[in-house]
Amino acid sequence: MNLDFIERLQRITLTSEEGEVITVRSDHREKILEECNLILIGRFFTAKPINLCAAKNLLRSVWKFGQDLKITDVGDGLIQFKFAMESQLLWVINNGPWSFDNHILLLRRWEKGMTTFSVQFLHIPIWVQIWGLPFDLINVEASRDIGSGIGCVVDIYCKAISSEQTYFFRIQVEMPIDKPIRRGALVISPEGDKYG
Repeated sequence: MNLDFIERLQRITLTSEEGEVITVRSDHREKILEECNLILIGRFFTAKPINLCAAKNLLRSVWKFGQDLKITDVGDGLIQFKFAMESQLLWVINNGPWSFDNHILLLRRWEKGMTTFSVQFLHIPIWVQIWGLPFDLINVEASRDIGSGIGCVVDIYCKAISSEQTYFFRIQVEMPIDKPIRRGALVISPEGDKYG
């Protein structure tokens, strides 16, 4: 590197303008915030590079929102999903988790003040199947208790509990992404009987 260039670089100082505050006008702020409420921020849970173009095409195909869905690479491995309607956003959240090339897509809703550098993904919602319980424990109350023992309960698939064929039931729980998923657990009934 040229020594003259290094000397000039070392003499650079901040100008007085750099300490000034820049205020952003709020002319259309309400509309902008309303649109931002229809955004999910995502990241694939992997250290490997992802073919983002192929991932976008697959998600567009599976989610079937056509041009209503805007998918944008916002840097640092983050993807912004902008929906036209709240119902579309909720459908994606409620029907996940989603994956591409065996890599889970972590998603979270936009929050005011969120930046590329501040987005954190700490939990992932997963569906857990519960098999082999006695008939008297196949109910919503027991499902909630079992789900709470695994993680934070998001949803219980009640159709399985009330259907004509109930072999198992499903609970959606939020799990910390740094915690291994349990393959099984012992369940104890109110009378102390153990099942597992």
